[in-house]
Amino acid sequence: MSTKKIFYKKDMKDIILFLKEEGEATLNDNYKNCCLTLIAHGSTFELKIKDSLNCEYSETFPKTDNYEDLHKYVSERFSEWEKEYIQGEAKTLEEVMKDKAENAKAEKEQEEIKNFDLLNEYIKTGNEAYYCDCLTYYNDKKNLSSALNKLIHNEIEQYSCSQFRTAFYLKTVYDMKLYEELGFKNIYDYASDEFGIARGTVSNWLMVASNFGVLNSDTGFYSLDERLKDFSITQLVLVRQLTIEQIEELGIVPGMTTRQLKALIKEKLNINAIATSVKPDTDTSSLPDNPDDEEELYKEADALDGSMNEPEESEGSEEEQPTEKVKLRLMFTGGSELSDTQIVFLNKFLTSQPKNKKLKLVFIEEN
Repeated sequence: MSTKKIFYKKDMKDIILFLKEEGEATLNDNYKNCCLTLIAHGSTFELKIKDSLNCEYSETFPKTDNYEDLHKYVSERFSEWEKEYIQGEAKTLEEVMKDKAENAKAEKEQEEIKNFDLLNEYIKTGNEAYYCDCLTYYNDKKNLSSALNKLIHNEIEQYSCSQFRTAFYLKTVYDMKLYEELGFKNIYDYASDEFGIARGTVSNWLMVASNFGVLNSDTGFYSLDERLKDFSITQLVLVRQLTIEQIEELGIVPGMTTRQLKALIKEKLNINAIATSVKPDTDTSSLPDNPDDEEELYKEADALDGSMNEPEESEGSEEEQPTEKVKLRLMFTGGSELSDTQIVFLNKFLTSQPKNKKLKLVFIEEN
């Protein structure tokens, strides 16, 4: 039996003071790996014992202000609890708690694996029955954030074929602010610190998930719209500000290389960069701003797409004629007024530009 006292006579004054002012006092925060707290209840004291697994136990005895009596009561109650806790094993209290901690850790890991497998099956098959079986477990945001964090790490390891799923996982993390559960202030810091994903890439992927993903409102997870299943994420990043209908109208198909895609967009829309089509029912204000320069985006897309496209012969050294870069496109018809949404968006755009930058407003009649 330990000769170390749970608390000493010199501590009695502070214990009585805390009991009067707070109703409870900590007797020892690490006695045999346990925290012992004394709580006052009318004519009795409650001894609350918290073990190293954060499990709490209670013992009661008569209230007293005498140190010797109080220490005796506390020591006796703790000894009784200790015997019951050990349950006749030839081990010390610390050894039993260590065993229980290891068993609890193993059980938690098994539960995590079981629910993670169910979540994976739901993601692979779309069968909501799998998600229902693990719904209670993932109602805890810490469990859900850990699972999605693990999923994203797994997908990053298979980066070449899993960018879509990574983008959709990040969109769920963004929508539900799960990055906060992992100690991050925003989605950009989370993606950068955890996976090394650049800010611009995160913004582009969120836009792809928002524009081309289909949200399951029951589970909060996204999947790619069936009409775009044969496109790569590189292609969809390039057309991320178009609607699916506009993609179909422009004749954009999955077999196009990034170079062909850019040429088609330039030919059809007469711009180097893909402009934003603003309609009354369009609302992208909840998404983070895209910090990427469009030309840098094209260079990155060419590099990513290079391994999938056959090398093309040089088109010669003839320089392209400079083309003015379109920053914003508003689509509307003659004989009508701008909607309130378009006016607000246009004002927001104009005020966001540097004061010394000259802007040109051009009206183009399309056939």
